[in-house]
Amino acid sequence: MYKLSILFLMMSIFACNNNDGKRIPDFSFISIDNQTITQNDLEGEATIVVVWATWCGDCIREIPELNDLVEKYKDNEKVNFIALSDEDEATVRKSLKRFPFNFTHIVDSKKYSDQLKTGITKHFPQVLVIDKDLKVVFDVTENKEKIFSVLDNHIQSILK
Repeated sequence: MYKLSILFLMMSIFACNNNDGKRIPDFSFISIDNQTITQNDLEGEATIVVVWATWCGDCIREIPELNDLVEKYKDNEKVNFIALSDEDEATVRKSLKRFPFNFTHIVDSKKYSDQLKTGITKHFPQVLVIDKDLKVVFDVTENKEKIFSVLDNHIQSILK
């Protein structure tokens, strides 16, 4: 019974959102490091996408765990880490000095990230796992729990 309760709790914490199973919309971005990224660059790979804001406390709280995930997969070219922010480059760069966040950063991405939102209103942070076929296999918004293990398990599953 205890294990069933824990399983139910985890399922409710990481509830499926309305993006699960959907292919991500096409895109072409230039990162703040002047790197061009399109959806074609992600095909055949595992990708973590975080929609965040510099003023969002839960977003800042997740950064150390997300950086740990980047560190774990730093030598694996089949895993991508992308952060989308609706804010401008100067605002994001200022925040990154205070809170280093080791993802590839795309700024001014509101038009695109609005297509990924999971409710009537947009909430932060939103974390998505994208599989080799560019489909969302996991999507959580406003997470208050540790997320490293959940994301790591999804990455491992995609890489098999």
